[in-house]
Amino acid sequence: MTQRRYIKKKKKVNTDFPYKPIKDKLTWYDAQSNTGWLSKDSMNKLKPAISKTKGWIYEETDEYIKTFGTYSIDPDTKEIEFGEVLCIPKNWI
Repeated sequence: MTQRRYIKKKKKVNTDFPYKPIKDKLTWYDAQSNTGWLSKDSMNKLKPAISKTKGWIYEETDEYIKTFGTYSIDPDTKEIEFGEVLCIPKNWI
């Protein structure tokens, strides 16, 4: 007869997670800078960077959107901490 094996399951942290994932990705303009000397040709070619963000939406208003890419939940306090946080002005999107 085959012996049954019991696997100890990890406890799940019971925390409400009210944040919506970003669908596909968020594409937005980001400022570019250069601390060195630039030629006129380089200045003419300078444009904002086009950035892409995936993750979750923390807050969205008419003026900006706050996102985060990683999070951690403290097992004792159940408090959520956020990483890779961005606050992007809506007129940059």
